[in-house]
Amino acid sequence: MVLVAVIGAGMMGIKIAGELAYHGHRVKIHDKSATSLNKVHEVLKYDLQQLRAEGLISQAQFLGHVFCMSVLEEAVKDAEFIFEAAVEDLEIKQEIFHDISSSCKADAVIASNTMCLDINDINSKTSHKERTLGLRFLFPVYYVPEIEISPAKVTTSEVIEKVRIMVEKMGKTIFFRSGLQPLVLSEEEREARKMVRQKEMRQSSGFGSLDRKVPTLKHKGNDDMEKKQKEDAVVPSDFDHECAICMERVRDCLLQPCHHMVTCFPCGQMLQDRRDACPICRKDISQTIKVFHT
Repeated sequence: MVLVAVIGAGMMGIKIAGELAYHGHRVKIHDKSATSLNKVHEVLKYDLQQLRAEGLISQAQFLGHVFCMSVLEEAVKDAEFIFEAAVEDLEIKQEIFHDISSSCKADAVIASNTMCLDINDINSKTSHKERTLGLRFLFPVYYVPEIEISPAKVTTSEVIEKVRIMVEKMGKTIFFRSGLQPLVLSEEEREARKMVRQKEMRQSSGFGSLDRKVPTLKHKGNDDMEKKQKEDAVVPSDFDHECAICMERVRDCLLQPCHHMVTCFPCGQMLQDRRDACPICRKDISQTIKVFHT
């Protein structure tokens, strides 16, 4: 269990707080609006009733402890992870990130739930930019296991690893945004994930082993970009196959800042050491990040 802060008590902010609390974390949620904060526990109570009615959590489970905070500094000062879920306005998010970074611990991770804004613009007024990143919970938060991650240009591999460990303990998996467009699940995709969660809950109440088979993600918004990358690539771009350099090890290396995954970690480091460019887009490589497949 860690202390986390959620900034913004809108619909997504409350659901993110509820999901974090459901998995045992101690959550502080902040909003400037007293009206929004007054609705937090009412919304969480309603969510709990709906989740139980639909068989998405057991009758004995609850959404944990969520504390409403009217002062930003009090919400973030001891938090290990801080999730910003304010309105999709660049100036507002920039100001929030600045205020957070001035009040939180030096090693706290600051993440934005932004859908379309660039994290490198959001953190422009932030100190210690290396601990910032975009981290978007897909809707509906409670039973969709994927979380979209968009590292900033200077986000460290240690921060990404810290986030990965946290979300995997919550039964979730991070995936890197592959283009300019955010992933939005269709109604059919949301329903499929809901059915998987319901099946898990039925199995967990019996004696059988859990059998999670989450449907594959399809990032429709980036079809054209993916097609162009395949046409421009000098090597195959199937992430499930071998490294494009040594053709032996699995691809487990994310190249920064372009976020392409086309090599194994040793070969990625070799490209960086030789000052070679990404084999896909030919951008310079500033950092190589080890990716762990689950």
